[in-house]
Amino acid sequence: MSDAAFDCEVLIVGAGPVGLATALSLVAQGVDVRIIDDMPVRHATPRASSIHARTLELLAPFGVSDRLVAYAQPIRQTLFLDVQGREILRRELRAIDSQYPAQQSLQQWHAEWMIAEQLLARGVSVQAATRCTDLVQDAEGVVVTVEDDTGISTLRCRYLIGADGARSTVRKRCSVHMVGEDYPERWIGGELVIEHTGVLTDTHILFGPDRPALTFPLDGAIMFFTILREGELPEARPGPAHSEHVIQMYRGTFGAFPHLAQRVLDVPWCGHFLMHKCCVPDLRIGRVFLAGDAAHLVSAAGGYGMNAGIQDGMNLAWRLAAHLRLNVDDSILEGYSVDRREMFELISAMSHRTHQVMVGNNPDMLSNPQLRSLEGMAAADRAASEVNLSYTRDRMWRDEAETGPFRAGMRMPPTADLASGEGASRPWSSLYDGFNWTLILTVPDRTAVRTTYIRQLDLAALVWLNARVRIVLAVGDAFAWNAPRPTLYMVRPDGYIAFRCDAAAGQLPDVNRLSAWLIDNFAGSLTADSVAP
Repeated sequence: MSDAAFDCEVLIVGAGPVGLATALSLVAQGVDVRIIDDMPVRHATPRASSIHARTLELLAPFGVSDRLVAYAQPIRQTLFLDVQGREILRRELRAIDSQYPAQQSLQQWHAEWMIAEQLLARGVSVQAATRCTDLVQDAEGVVVTVEDDTGISTLRCRYLIGADGARSTVRKRCSVHMVGEDYPERWIGGELVIEHTGVLTDTHILFGPDRPALTFPLDGAIMFFTILREGELPEARPGPAHSEHVIQMYRGTFGAFPHLAQRVLDVPWCGHFLMHKCCVPDLRIGRVFLAGDAAHLVSAAGGYGMNAGIQDGMNLAWRLAAHLRLNVDDSILEGYSVDRREMFELISAMSHRTHQVMVGNNPDMLSNPQLRSLEGMAAADRAASEVNLSYTRDRMWRDEAETGPFRAGMRMPPTADLASGEGASRPWSSLYDGFNWTLILTVPDRTAVRTTYIRQLDLAALVWLNARVRIVLAVGDAFAWNAPRPTLYMVRPDGYIAFRCDAAAGQLPDVNRLSAWLIDNFAGSLTADSVAP
């Protein structure tokens, strides 16, 4: 079917941070995108309020991360307090191997606003007040029924992404259900504008005598949450709460201790909610993909929800671009669900452990000597930022190297030096563009590589990846941790190492090993037009 028969290549339902970030990445990779949302205007309530280093690394090439950091509130430490409000553990967040802090506090609507502006600068605006009501798939595309102020109409796209939240219409129309469980606690909380001086940078977790309570820093305010006791506010249901109830809960927890209490000036937003731990069996249903809360839910502990959703979008975007622009067989799209299901399991497990501490079910964990050690705190910071999470299950991952700590499936460290042996250092963060596949050859000395070898690498990659591959020669101390074996890496557009092979000292990696991996993963892209002369 010709392109004229489609209104767009990819239609995204939902213009929250997940849908917007996915659209931005797709547009940057040359994919024709439309995005709709049922809300007439953008909300300005906190919702998600944590952004992680790994999410900022992935968004950096699209011009939003530095601006997000400028608006974010730094989280310097987490204070754990006993039933008398006394400090029992202080967890300080330290610098990690990223250009960004491990975690920062950022209201979701700020992220949406800034990503939407970048998307608009690329010629794509959100079609607001437009609701998806139905969808039908066929062998070549998806017909989506939409409703707006003008009435009911249809849009035809090659692929559809449901980023429309926990109550996803797209998921329901695909007859897909979440699998998992609900946490038993009933939560109440809200944004509290408080009387204070200085900048708020601390998170507090109070193990109160009858209920735990938490606060997170915002700009001039705090996010406050606590648990309702059994039988308390029995009429409460997930949704809006009464501000006086939230103030009452705050006064009964943090407000009960003079050194912790703050005078509440306003409650711009408050609500009742439950927490969940669940995921759809498959994030791909034919030509429909689910992302973010439409696909999975975890406890709010650790702030993984929005971050996991944005990272869903980054993973899916390069796969769709490879299929639509490089003619890669659509089996590459299967890896999206494989990757993100694996990541959900890792994130859900971390979030669950933190949840158990947060609600007071496992406070003894705080006395763990390993957690209190510098090494344990550093590991916890890397886990909280998601920079230590790796993929292992997709058929694309292949590691044929014998040395070096950074294997296939791991993210390329932003601080890794890719200097060419001449001039200043070049960290990976300065090269990562979210668009290209990157072939990195690390050697101890530049004179060990002849032009004929580079040409062989170039031809092997260009046949399958056209102009979407670049070659970086990293020399000397740039990759000292590979020594003494020269190593070849292929890094995906989302910054994860997909393939790795090495060679004995004094030799170079076999180009045929790279070719074999490319054939296994990109054979569908070989066309008469794409073969290099």
